[in-house]
Amino acid sequence: MSATTSRTDCDVLVVGAGPTGLTLAAHLLARGVRTRIVDMDPGLPRLSRAIGIQPRTLETLDMMGIADRFLDAGHRVRALNVYSGGRRRIGIDMAYSGSSYRFMLHLPQHRTEALLRERVGELGGTVEAGVELVGLADDGHVVAATVRDVPGLEHEVTASFVVGCDGAHSRVRHLLDAPFVGQPYPWDWLLADVHLDWTGRSDEVHVFTRPDGLPLACIPISGRLWRLSLPTPGDREGRAPTLAEIQGLVDERGPGGMVVSDPEVLTCFRCQLRSTSVYRRGRVLLAGDAVHIHSPAGGQGMNTGILDAANLGWKLAAVLSRQATDDLLDTYGTERGPVAQQVLGFTQAMVAFGTARPSLRRTVRNATLPAFRLPPVQRRLAGRMSQVAVRYPSSPLNRPGLVRGLPRPGDRMPDVGLVSASGPATLYAALRRGGHVALESFRGTVLVRPDGYVAAVAGADAASWNTQGPPLQLETVPRARRWSSDARHVARLALAARADRDRDLAACLAGLEATHGIRHLIQGVGAVDPRRDLALRDEGGEPFEIGRVNGGEKHPEARATEA
Repeated sequence: MSATTSRTDCDVLVVGAGPTGLTLAAHLLARGVRTRIVDMDPGLPRLSRAIGIQPRTLETLDMMGIADRFLDAGHRVRALNVYSGGRRRIGIDMAYSGSSYRFMLHLPQHRTEALLRERVGELGGTVEAGVELVGLADDGHVVAATVRDVPGLEHEVTASFVVGCDGAHSRVRHLLDAPFVGQPYPWDWLLADVHLDWTGRSDEVHVFTRPDGLPLACIPISGRLWRLSLPTPGDREGRAPTLAEIQGLVDERGPGGMVVSDPEVLTCFRCQLRSTSVYRRGRVLLAGDAVHIHSPAGGQGMNTGILDAANLGWKLAAVLSRQATDDLLDTYGTERGPVAQQVLGFTQAMVAFGTARPSLRRTVRNATLPAFRLPPVQRRLAGRMSQVAVRYPSSPLNRPGLVRGLPRPGDRMPDVGLVSASGPATLYAALRRGGHVALESFRGTVLVRPDGYVAAVAGADAASWNTQGPPLQLETVPRARRWSSDARHVARLALAARADRDRDLAACLAGLEATHGIRHLIQGVGAVDPRRDLALRDEGGEPFEIGRVNGGEKHPEARATEA
């Protein structure tokens, strides 16, 4: 529960109830943080711009305990294909992403928001629709936010922190006077959600490029419902296309034989490429599209925002419960800022590829395309698109030290099968408790952060963690008993921080107090099940044997390859 007092109306005021804001609210409410969510939208149906949920986002939803709800509602897409001159030039197979979710899940944004809102409600939260933020005052201890409700009345809400998840036109960012650097693209984007009769596979995305640099992207939403995305030169001033206009463009840009009908959405919007370096200013923070916007290419925007929220949520909760000083919040921007720049670069590269005109550079590029079929290149491309490749190698939260065969601090930790005193489990299920989790395998111990990234590693026989901070002692049962199949004899790991306080905690604390005042609360302790060990591979292809990817039970189509 939050350790803040009742001198504020809430611990955190979340401004914006899109996917980013709802994800953040769910993380905070699950950790007992008093959270209010306001959104200036009066609750009318919104345009579903985003439909793609990437594998890393599905992993995050798994850690929240709600991934199955999305899997039941969504449409699985396993590859992206790019065509030119009637030939398939590039294919990205999502099975190479490294996740047990070997696909993108396509689900209209309004349905994603409905599922997240359902989870927020289960945790005791509500969205205050039609409430607009009009002012902020941060005195260094409390933030006073002035809001205007539906009748037009203004009143003040006090909070320990305010987080702006209010999109590209963020009022929070505007009130901070934070620069939003970038430029618009030289096209309007036409979007049409229509029924499409053609021969293309409905479990793959198809992008058709042309010499004039004006592509057609066909993105499946369900069996017959497709999203067509078409950049168009000039400024239409927001004028939506007609179905006849979409049919004409499809005939012009597509492979032929495509018939559109029964439109559900016909719209037009201007896309921008912008970002700010301001993730935090005092007690006010920004997340999602309030920090970074880009083209819809690759389905990255909503996913980046959701992962912003996952990174920030546990840190805010740790600060508010006094497990860490508020310096911890500086690591949010330190970690997520470089990720946003990578995403902007990746989407811009995809736009440049799809809109390239004939040139010597394009000819040379096309000559190298066969190399994109090689497994190492596929792993890199799928890892980038899925955001599974996101790492925090330079994070100040990483405890220095490497152990052969274990992931590096700052790496994403794959889901692994566990055995514990309570029986078989998975890492991501253990992370639903909201704290750090220590994993013990025959190679050593891995300390995993609440957002599924590695905080520290230690060798199996190490007397202390290899770190510049206070030494931490490992206590294990004798090796002969460590891997007993009887859960009563599973190894029990104790991490004892050298501090007088907290010695009475049943789950011991591992500290970064020397630099950040942060204490890692170990809420789950488990041993990796050696009977199901597989050699997993990280982004660079290096194996580490620590357990089985979760996939066989919940996702029958997901398979790991035994080494």
